[in-house]
Amino acid sequence: MPKKRPRAATLAELTADLLPVQYSYGDSEPSPGGRTEFVDDEGQRWRKVRGPLHPRLVKRLLASADAVIIGSGGGTTLRRVAPEDRAGTWQAVKNRPADLGESPTYRPFEFASADRRTLLYLEEWC
Repeated sequence: MPKKRPRAATLAELTADLLPVQYSYGDSEPSPGGRTEFVDDEGQRWRKVRGPLHPRLVKRLLASADAVIIGSGGGTTLRRVAPEDRAGTWQAVKNRPADLGESPTYRPFEFASADRRTLLYLEEWC
């Protein structure tokens, strides 16, 4: 008669003694595009509504958003776009979505504040 196999340890039993992995982002936090909310340099808290956005929506938000911020270097440096510079920003952004592979590329996100203001955040990657 065949002998019974010994019981194999489960995955939970094998990993029970392992310490949790601590991920370090260095001195900076993940970019605003990768978070659900962030606080800008003026102290305004923004919560992500949606994104990445379609180019038609980006064009509309460039004209109507209360604030536009470009996050250079994947969000490590934030800079505001003045209302008079938004048309030029559209010319730079419209043909550079993140999926084309050209440099720099932009990933657009829409954020909203508690007082119903709208922010267009453009994450720039080189």
